[in-house]
Amino acid sequence: MKFRTTFMIAALALIGIFAAINWEAFLAPTQLSLVFTNLQAPLGLIMLGIVILLSAAFLLYVMALQTSLLLETRRLTKQLESQRELADQAEKSRFIELRGFLQSELQQLQQRQNSHLSVLTNKIETVQQDIQERGQLTENAVAAQIGELDDRLQRLGVGIKAI
Repeated sequence: MKFRTTFMIAALALIGIFAAINWEAFLAPTQLSLVFTNLQAPLGLIMLGIVILLSAAFLLYVMALQTSLLLETRRLTKQLESQRELADQAEKSRFIELRGFLQSELQQLQQRQNSHLSVLTNKIETVQQDIQERGQLTENAVAAQIGELDDRLQRLGVGIKAI
């Protein structure tokens, strides 16, 4: 139990014990003044009744306060749960947007890579053709020089045997 509850129970128990011990004094009639009139009644019993009424009123007040706090807590819990669901949905939509963005970026990157690959392939093919053409030209030039040398040697009378 909480300290306040324990304190209240102990205080009420002490009041009860005090009233039980002094019960005869509580029942002793006394002259009481109610401003406009006088009356003879047991003062201890009246004070004990006032303590009981105040205790009951405070108990009802505490119960009403606790009930309102419980209702408020329930309402806030429901609001918190709905806000949590909204946040989860927002986070989920952000993840979906991020996935879409990443997919589009990856597609663009793939397209760029494919275009660079096709450009590179075209350049390689061009260089390959250029090398073949130069090789052919070199081969023709070498053949022409050999033919020219062969002609000169034949004019000189020296023949080269075909191997």
